[in-house]
Amino acid sequence: MCAIAGEAALGGGLPGGSFAREACSLMRHRGPDESGFHDAAEVALGMCRLAVVGLDNGSQPTYTEDRSVVCVFNGEIYNHRELRARLERRGRRIGGTSDAHVIPVLYDEFGPDFVLELQGMFAIALYDTRSGRLLLATDRAGKKPIFYSRRADGSVAFASELPALLTAPGIDRRTDPVAIDQYLGFRVVPAPRTAFRAVRKVPPATVLTFAPGELESAWRYWAFDFTRTDHEVDFEEAVDRVDALLQQAVTDRLESEVPLGAMLSGGLDSSLVVALTAQRLKQPLHTFSVGFEHAAFDESQHARTVAAHFGTRHHSFLIRPQDAPAAADTILRHTGEPYAFPSAIASYYMYRLAREQVTVVLTGDGSDEIFAGYKRYKPFDGPDGAPQGLAGRYQKVLADGVGDSLKSLLYSPEFIDRLPGSFPPDHLSGRLAETAGHPQAVDRLMQLDCNFWLPDAQLVKIDRMSMANSVEARSPFLDHQLIAYATGLPVGTKLRDGDEKAVLKAVARRYLPAGIVDRRKQELAVPLESWLGAALRERIQSTLLAEPSLERGYFRPDRLRAFVSEFRPEHSYALWTLYMLERWHQLFVDGPALPDACATPATPVGAGAQR
Repeated sequence: MCAIAGEAALGGGLPGGSFAREACSLMRHRGPDESGFHDAAEVALGMCRLAVVGLDNGSQPTYTEDRSVVCVFNGEIYNHRELRARLERRGRRIGGTSDAHVIPVLYDEFGPDFVLELQGMFAIALYDTRSGRLLLATDRAGKKPIFYSRRADGSVAFASELPALLTAPGIDRRTDPVAIDQYLGFRVVPAPRTAFRAVRKVPPATVLTFAPGELESAWRYWAFDFTRTDHEVDFEEAVDRVDALLQQAVTDRLESEVPLGAMLSGGLDSSLVVALTAQRLKQPLHTFSVGFEHAAFDESQHARTVAAHFGTRHHSFLIRPQDAPAAADTILRHTGEPYAFPSAIASYYMYRLAREQVTVVLTGDGSDEIFAGYKRYKPFDGPDGAPQGLAGRYQKVLADGVGDSLKSLLYSPEFIDRLPGSFPPDHLSGRLAETAGHPQAVDRLMQLDCNFWLPDAQLVKIDRMSMANSVEARSPFLDHQLIAYATGLPVGTKLRDGDEKAVLKAVARRYLPAGIVDRRKQELAVPLESWLGAALRERIQSTLLAEPSLERGYFRPDRLRAFVSEFRPEHSYALWTLYMLERWHQLFVDGPALPDACATPATPVGAGAQR
């Protein structure tokens, strides 16, 4: 696992300075073990590495034998040994021992189609010296990020994290009003936008190509597809197939030359991953969870039950209200843009705890999106009788930050004028258009979630919070072969008589106690309403009622002042969303200096750890 950064002149000249080195220095949390750089007149590439596979002779950048192709890579390729053997049978020589060394040779052999051969998670930057082309490529689900900017002189700069990219010369930091509006509704900024109008994210499953004198080209080489469902599938046959695919996905993710553990919330998904992982290891598995003083949000007892059942070495951490503010700043320092999922606080401390014992963890993330695990799907189960209204109905469900009615109350006329089209904006119709005509609304919504909610909300949280602590997170449920099968299952195998994830629960019954399988689903969440009423109220009010916040231009000052002063419990998520927007402005917009992205909360892990 690594951080990557670089810039390509694309026919001009590179700006002065050493951007790639500075960016990688800022991202040392992603790769603390070693760094490597490629410097040439037309391109500069850099990486810092978290050594997991190929500890000896696994350094980057990597090259073809004639050094015509140079590559830096962030991620894990689980089929790298098979690819190496295949290339060698074709007469190719591959130096080094890690998965990264396969990539430039694979590209040299197959061109941009090389991404179709890769199984794993990745963000790749590859420069072909013969054509002067720069390629940026992301994995199928969008687990690993790349931010980039095409500058006024035509050159391109990129980095794994947005704060690092902002150190590049010539990056325009004006904010994007559409991105701000989307953030306020959804609590995240959806790709390809970022909060800065001149910076973009490479979407999932995409190869971007930049060449001298040409516009960038984008190739979406894979996509989630819930519209090709097999309605004749037998339920028990589906259970067997999901079981086999999940077992293989877990096995593929166990290769590691450093200590490996698993996240364990105590819910179905993480418990199933722990069960399958523990079966395959010769030594006890380290597992990790967090808990809260607020009993309604505390799953730690369930996690301990699963840990005891499988004999894991379990570690837990009690998160207190006073831990939240510092963690919130850490979240923003690593996302580089507004991000208002308070569950990221729990993720941060969980990964921080894990780092005390291991470098690699397996997680249960991704199951809800492909197996219909969200309760929000239930009202849409059955044929979609009103396709023209589906986007609006679902936007009301997903937009749980500052909803449209609050936007109408708070937005200034000037900010509304900066938004294109009618107000309030419709952000989901375009995303649902690709499944127009498909009769099942739940299929359409799961496809939307997998292309938006999963990469832009859930996977951002996993990547930034794990990498903030130098931990590599692997998600078996996001294996693309498992995804391909699961997305083809009819809704009835997932939502069966209103029971979410029915086919996966049937798999889980083969490995887990009934009490874990049948207990009420509880998403990883924090007691935000309780925290806002106590430890965070003064901080949020003083931040949002300060003069800079009132004068941003997004809101009517009098209405924002009244809304924040009232501080009603039912507005907890809206208040947190507004707070994280203003705090982001303070960190990244107001001052010329970037914050230290490696800064961490002052609370030592041991203060709340329970062994």
